[in-house]
This record gives sequence, C-alpha cells and structure tokens, in this order.
Amino acid sequence: MASNEHSSLEESQLHNPKGFSTASNNTVLSKNSSGALTWSSRTSIKCITIGGYHSSSGSVGDYYAKQFSADFHNFNQNVDPQDATNGTINSGRKWAHMYSEFVCPTSGSIVSWKIMHGGTASADWDLELYKLSITDATGTNADLTQLGSTCHCTNNASGSAFVEIVDMSVSGTLTFAANDVIICLVRKQTAGSKNIFWNSTLEIILDYDY
Repeated sequence: MASNEHSSLEESQLHNPKGFSTASNNTVLSKNSSGALTWSSRTSIKCITIGGYHSSSGSVGDYYAKQFSADFHNFNQNVDPQDATNGTINSGRKWAHMYSEFVCPTSGSIVSWKIMHGGTASADWDLELYKLSITDATGTNADLTQLGSTCHCTNNASGSAFVEIVDMSVSGTLTFAANDVIICLVRKQTAGSKNIFWNSTLEIILDYDY
C-alpha cells in the first residue's frame, strides 16, 4: 500500500484547497448550483417576524408607527418619516427605541418581505420599511431612509373573513449598516374608519467579517 495517501500525511505536508491563494479574506469554499467550487463571502440568512394592527378614522396619507405602550403591536402613533423637524409627529431619535423592529448586529441587506393582511373590506393600505442609523448618545432629529419598495395592501372584499398575501418588490435601497434599526410603518390610503391586521416575514442577509 502506498505510504503517501492523503489520509496518512502529516499536517505540515497538506496543501490548501484550490483557489485559496487568490480568494479574498473572510470567504468560504462551497459548491455552487453548477457543481463547481467557489469562494464566497461569509453571510447568514435570517428571518424576522413583523406583525401589527391599525384602526382609525385618520386622514388619507397619514403614517402610523407602533404606539409606545404595553400594546406593542398597535400601530397608532401618528408619525412623519421624512420630516424630522416636525416635532409634533416626528420624535427624532426616539424612533430608535419606540418604533424599531430589529437592531442590526452587522451590515447586510433585505432579501424579501412577505405580508399576510386582512381587515376592513376593500380598504387600501401601504406598509413600508425604514432604517435609522444610530450614534450613541446623540439625540438630534433624523429623517428615515426607506428600505425596498412600498407594499400596497388592499384588504379582501369580504373583509376580515379572508386574508391576502403580498410580496414586496425588491428594489430601491436594500442595504443597512451595523447598529441601524429597522422600522415598519403603515400608511392609510382609504378615507373613513378602517382597520388592518397583518403578520409578515422579513428575510435578510447579514454580513460577517471574521
């Protein structure tokens, strides 16, 4: 039997795998869908559940965020994500701890957002994701940056007896940085007293540099 089989070689006599010398640091070797070896960045796919409800007779076009109360799923706080100078409906850095769904442990990007919703028959709503960059001990007001595209949600014509499924179109700004917070807002698009209930799964990729 040969004495130089790989299984019997000393550690010092083993070589690195093909492509090692040209691969970027912090990458991993895997077999792709074509059956070839490839070096790719180290990532982790995670899913976040975001759910809530809103019920009001507020104005068409108004945005609502989670009410800062014991009822964490009630989106009943009137807000303006793009006007941080309007102190009556934009709480500046209070966005971070009042309304956030997720604090990003590292940089990454949005992969998909799938929403199941129901409520007042045929009522139109928009659901949107935003990010806010956090700096420790900084209280300056800040505008939010939208992530992805607006999800247009029209409740079933039979009302809350049925639900609908909506997928966000993956376009626009999709990346976030470490310590960014992700915020979900609901926007009313039908006049009168209306409600919406939803649950959703947000799929993200987290980048790891170690």
